[in-house]
Amino acid sequence: MRRKYSIALAVALAAAAAAAAPCPTALTEIAGRVAGLRQVPPPFTPPCRLVSQEELRALLDRKLRRDLPIAPNLYLESLVRTGFIEGDPGAVWDHLLAFYTSQVLGFYEPQADEMIVVDSPATARLEGGLVWAHELAHAAQEHRFHLPSRLLAMRGDGDRQRAASAVAEGEAMLVMFVLRGGAEGVDELDAAEATVAQQAKALPPPPGVPAYFVADLVFPYTAGFSAALRAYRSGGWTAVDRLLANPPTSTSALLHPDAPAAKGVVPAADLPPVPEGWQEVLTDTVGEWGLAFLLGRRAGTAHAEAAAAGWDGDRMRLIRNAANPGRWALAWRLQCRSVAAREQLERAMQESLPPVLARLDGGERPQLTWVAAGRTVELRAAWPRPSPSR
Repeated sequence: MRRKYSIALAVALAAAAAAAAPCPTALTEIAGRVAGLRQVPPPFTPPCRLVSQEELRALLDRKLRRDLPIAPNLYLESLVRTGFIEGDPGAVWDHLLAFYTSQVLGFYEPQADEMIVVDSPATARLEGGLVWAHELAHAAQEHRFHLPSRLLAMRGDGDRQRAASAVAEGEAMLVMFVLRGGAEGVDELDAAEATVAQQAKALPPPPGVPAYFVADLVFPYTAGFSAALRAYRSGGWTAVDRLLANPPTSTSALLHPDAPAAKGVVPAADLPPVPEGWQEVLTDTVGEWGLAFLLGRRAGTAHAEAAAAGWDGDRMRLIRNAANPGRWALAWRLQCRSVAAREQLERAMQESLPPVLARLDGGERPQLTWVAAGRTVELRAAWPRPSPSR
């Protein structure tokens, strides 16, 4: 499933400004340094909009709804039905909003090209201009590469969106650490990468928030930062610019930059059509990262990641019965890098997915049908049989 939540939570923004002029002097000063580092033509100071804590929750609610391909309750139910999360969709949404509202002190909004700044004591207590660098880097990405706007358009391929989002967050982290270190910050980057990875592993899920969302939130800051740092070491900002202009098209390409390029495409037309009397809920690409997370819910992390590493493209279609919306079904077609990789992945899926998919069709374990040929395996779960021809 795709990464829907593109709000930066890893870096808190400082806001010590009056309502009439919400952009603090520190933001203007660091904006000049970000613009110089990332070669953004002047003027470069995105306008700021000061919002209250109450306004922030409503703003985040609208933003998340905009970024989702389907209604929030239906999207969250799809995650429950496919085993990515557990819980009541309505309650999960409320917990997510509460979590984000408590953590977000500001973010860059590409559609309006503005900084959203939260008027709260927490923002006022933060000092120094570098805390703005992360979100200003996103603004620079928009000005030069339109990457944040391009992310909003990747609703049809969640895996591609997750990979591109990781590049955006990773480059923003790199900008922040380089500016903090001075003289390109080379001596501190290795330590920064290790620290980010260590902190990510220690981040517990907040109450009521499924582990999937924490893992999905952390991934861009770890894998993305490593990707941006790898490019920076190999070719400086010129190589980073190429990464922003042409991000990896899958999490597989992001995670395995030295491996032969995966095709990463399974056309939706390869999936069975929606049967009569059923409605399509969502058709999306799960990707290597999502596949590893799903398998890891039952298998060990290392085993799940090893099986998912053979990924070479997938497409999943979720449907529900029009007359009985409690009945769901899925068809999932996956392509692997080799026959051996397909066999390994097929075994891992057959071991892990039956209990994971237990809630797909109303509580009882659905009937699973497996069809494998060459490098391809297709899973159908509770998929209705074709109506007899008349």
